[in-house]
Amino acid sequence: MISNFPTPYPDELVYSVIARYAVHHGILSPKYLTEELFNSRNLTPTYDLPSHLDRLASYLPDHYDAHSLIQNHTLFPLFQPFQPNSVVNYAVQALRSERTQSLHTKLGKNASRIKSVNFFRFCPHCWQEQMEQYGEVYWKRSWQITGYEYCTKHASPLFVSSVSCNGLDRRYYVAHLNALKDSIQLALNSEDLNKHSELAGLIEELLSNSDTITLKNFSSISVAYFNILKDRNLLSGQKNINYEKVRQLVVDYWGESFLQYYHLGDLRSENCWLKNICRKHRKAFSYLEHLILIRALVPTCSPIHTYQQYLDMAATAIEEQTIQVNVKPETNQIFSDDQIKWIQLIQELPVKSARQKNGALYARLYRSQKEWLLKINQTAVMAPLSPPKPRVDWNIRDRQFMKQLIKIRDELLEDIDSPQWTKKFLIKQLGHVSLIEKNWHLLPLTKTFLERYAESVDCYQIRRLTRTFIHQQTENKYYSPSVFLRLSGLSPERLTPEARRFFDNIMGK
Repeated sequence: MISNFPTPYPDELVYSVIARYAVHHGILSPKYLTEELFNSRNLTPTYDLPSHLDRLASYLPDHYDAHSLIQNHTLFPLFQPFQPNSVVNYAVQALRSERTQSLHTKLGKNASRIKSVNFFRFCPHCWQEQMEQYGEVYWKRSWQITGYEYCTKHASPLFVSSVSCNGLDRRYYVAHLNALKDSIQLALNSEDLNKHSELAGLIEELLSNSDTITLKNFSSISVAYFNILKDRNLLSGQKNINYEKVRQLVVDYWGESFLQYYHLGDLRSENCWLKNICRKHRKAFSYLEHLILIRALVPTCSPIHTYQQYLDMAATAIEEQTIQVNVKPETNQIFSDDQIKWIQLIQELPVKSARQKNGALYARLYRSQKEWLLKINQTAVMAPLSPPKPRVDWNIRDRQFMKQLIKIRDELLEDIDSPQWTKKFLIKQLGHVSLIEKNWHLLPLTKTFLERYAESVDCYQIRRLTRTFIHQQTENKYYSPSVFLRLSGLSPERLTPEARRFFDNIMGK
């Protein structure tokens, strides 16, 4: 049972809470820390979207639960308003559960042009206030958000510490005032400071109000943006968007240097982010792109309020349109013979199958009754969903890995100077670390091989002792026990019982 788990401070990252727990209890080993808290030694700390939140909430007072941790102590609120409900529900379950899930990929974070920060950032003035109020400092989540480059409270650019928050070697670190020694203040264009401050304020507002916005699907965002552009007289004709006017509004409001700072300066190419976000949405865009565009289009109102208002209008319009389509035709409405035949067809078959069965009938109706045909097609029988085909034959992949591992083992048997043959070491030799670790349960042969041939500490120490013994015999020298151990990279305290018996045997004791 975990006791004295620290209560999160306002806007503190879950990552930082765990780091403070390690400091309070004098835990130096990251593996021991994750084993104590999560019963696993193979977890990699994630500062933005951590998992196992149900377990962490159980260590806290009753008024804390996984939902409050997600909304107040992770960066998930940045993604929530711009993702459909199905993705949001998936993400919440992933954050609460204890299974490793591809959440960053699911939310589009890995493919986004808005890159996350690489090193923890902070405001030294805020740290001084934290030290005075709490007696310690911590990492605030807003500091670690791309776009929040400026402390709105102290009107000062943030500082970048030397503590990495990404990469393979990241561990749990706690904030400390000594980080000031190796830190560098962000270099912001003096002419853009007001815009950086404004954007930081918009991000704070987004973090506070993200849970009030729900999105059924991407169609609502497409309709919402079209209505915003229509109300701002940014259409050419009835449906075409005047991208040049939209681009000019964005540039006039934010400035080119500000947009270039966030890699959003390309506004003219055919597939630039600005044109894509105004078109039909098939994927999620980042919080930064939404905030920058909506603010430029409606500068007198809060972007979050504007976004929510137009989303509600779009959802209502889509719902009304769906109801109209699904209303059954009046009994006294007269249909042609072709219409009656088509209605009978789509009551038995999906649209595509019906069209393939009677293409001439579909062509006649498309030419003469196109609007009616498109509406009535929405009431057709739905085609059954075919099960997705696996993209990877894991049995073949497993056998391939097995053959490679056998070859690697045979080569290592001839190399007495090689590092310890741990599971991680052997996997790295394959060059597919992430693939194997995420699909461990699909590779039984690989798993069995690694469990059987991974070198224990006993075997590794004996191999090191053997290597020194061979050198001693080859050079025809005699090493004292202390020198022998030092050349082997060992010490009496580190020797395991099995290795000590081997050492005593070769030393003639």
